Amino acid sequence: MASKNITISSEIYGLLKLIKNQILSKFNTLMDEAQIDEVVSTSRLNGELIPYAYIFAPAGESNQSIVKKANLGDEIELLLDEKPVGKIYVNSSFKHKNYWNYFSIFEANAIATTPKNEKKWCLSGEIEIYNDALEKQKKDFLAIKKELNLQKVTALMLSANPFHRVHERLIRLTIDKADFVLLFLIKSLKEDALEYELRRKTLEYFVDKFLPKDRVKIILFSNTTLFCDHKNPELECIAACNFGANKVIIGQNHGSIGMFYDENQPQTIVDKVRANLDVEILVMPEFVYCNECGTIVSSKTCPHGAHHHVKYNSDAIIELLRAGILPPMILMRKEISAIILSEIHKNRFKNLQNVYDKLFPNNGILETHTEFDFYKELAKLYQTTSLI
Repeated sequence: MASKNITISSEIYGLLKLIKNQILSKFNTLMDEAQIDEVVSTSRLNGELIPYAYIFAPAGESNQSIVKKANLGDEIELLLDEKPVGKIYVNSSFKHKNYWNYFSIFEANAIATTPKNEKKWCLSGEIEIYNDALEKQKKDFLAIKKELNLQKVTALMLSANPFHRVHERLIRLTIDKADFVLLFLIKSLKEDALEYELRRKTLEYFVDKFLPKDRVKIILFSNTTLFCDHKNPELECIAACNFGANKVIIGQNHGSIGMFYDENQPQTIVDKVRANLDVEILVMPEFVYCNECGTIVSSKTCPHGAHHHVKYNSDAIIELLRAGILPPMILMRKEISAIILSEIHKNRFKNLQNVYDKLFPNNGILETHTEFDFYKELAKLYQTTSLI
């Protein structure tokens, strides 16, 4: 029998992993017609809140040909960049219905567009993912939760773009009130966003060097834009809850928590989640640096006017970094700035060692220094106050 392959994108791969590992709901297979209809009409399946149906209708003429001819019991290989990454055990093949448009989880991310006409045939069935890193992350945490009998697990969804002092403050405040903290690193679609791996590196550095590692775990959502730039707090809360958290921290400026009406009563997405999930949601205020208070404060509790406040605008901080300017340490920790600058401005000095030796004190021993060392030492010079 000829092999049957479907080519998928990294985005589809990420979503299939979320479904398989029961991150979006307890239901972990691609849905059939009846299940899709139930979700579309009620936003529920088997009594569970599921905002989007798992409608798998892969685009492309070749993919559609495979899906259309698929039969019960068929095994279809999933290819990503021409490499096998998983398999679907087919339950049924069926035509896509027009009224399903915009209800698919595969159309729910921030860059979703109008469903293409070519998506005519769908598959239902079980999913297998090879070498599933997300499965390992979830199993590892659930083992920790069981071993330590964790009662208060709090989740933070971070883009860390870039990782600045307010992120530090939020994480520390969260750790103070929780037995364990899950830090979900999500993707960003902002035009000038830092690379995901660079943001991962900065977050891991901070956790490793400045936090109690036995109370924090980083979860990498690296293959999906579903949670990007905090556009869907409902899915964020669902994912955190299904991962094992019972409390979620979100910001007051979080995207899409705006008001809507249900049975003529004003509601927000937060209210909807609270009513359907066994999870506590805490909406945090905006944090700023106040020149009068001399520290990071909540804009709600600080008595001084906005003219005393330094705001942590991510776009502005990234613009400084892109220009090669070391941000002030009230905005970012010097080590984090050094990691980012040494990555996005590689080899900017013709003779780094020569510049380093001429600027910074040394113990007389010949040492080799990296660009990370250079920016970290340069930041220390900005702390000198006697000449100000």
